[in-house]
Amino acid sequence: MLTNVSTAFLYYSFDSSTVSGITVQNLGTGGSAYDATMVSSPTISTTDVVVGTGSIQFSAGSSQYVTIPSFSTSSAGLSFAFWFKFNSGGNGARIFDFGNGALSDNLFLSLYLNDCFLDSIRGASDNGKPLSCNLNVNDGLWRHLVWVIQTSGDWAVYVNGALTNYYTGIQYPNTVTRSQNYLGRSDWGSPSPDPYLNGAIDEFYMFQYAITPTAVGALYQKGEVLSA
Repeated sequence: MLTNVSTAFLYYSFDSSTVSGITVQNLGTGGSAYDATMVSSPTISTTDVVVGTGSIQFSAGSSQYVTIPSFSTSSAGLSFAFWFKFNSGGNGARIFDFGNGALSDNLFLSLYLNDCFLDSIRGASDNGKPLSCNLNVNDGLWRHLVWVIQTSGDWAVYVNGALTNYYTGIQYPNTVTRSQNYLGRSDWGSPSPDPYLNGAIDEFYMFQYAITPTAVGALYQKGEVLSA
């Protein structure tokens, strides 16, 4: 059975009905206090969509991104789930970066050598792990990715519903408030040293617990047909 999406703390569907002007409605349990704000006019596409009626698109050479209000992470596990694509992006381009500035309790996924790079920085202690899914993800195709952080510090990474990486005993992120939270932009600064995202995101979830493999598969299957 699918994890009830209403239990996600953050959930941005990017459906046209949930976007008003520059405001993106948070459909998760955090409620409207965590509505996101679009900066420099990323667009909502109603045609290039995996699930629902919209996705958010970030253009090459732009300074487009989304900012999310400050929030605190739990000690009960964390999970991030989303559809994404990179369109010939540059190294360091972010799908998301949640932290307090550069090298300050960051949680992020970026592009690295055409593959994905996951990083959890505890304080200023870097613990990044390259995700070697043996795929060029810089090819303009939609993929589903889930990153689950267990309370033990184990990490599980799923691509298109399948477990691709499992790391044991890495670390658990600090349970702190993060005040600089972006989709499509780096906490290290954009466009330098890290470029803005040239790509798209659909169905972005953050759960304040570790979701199950069954839930991962069900989230992927919601868009599997359209992404094939």
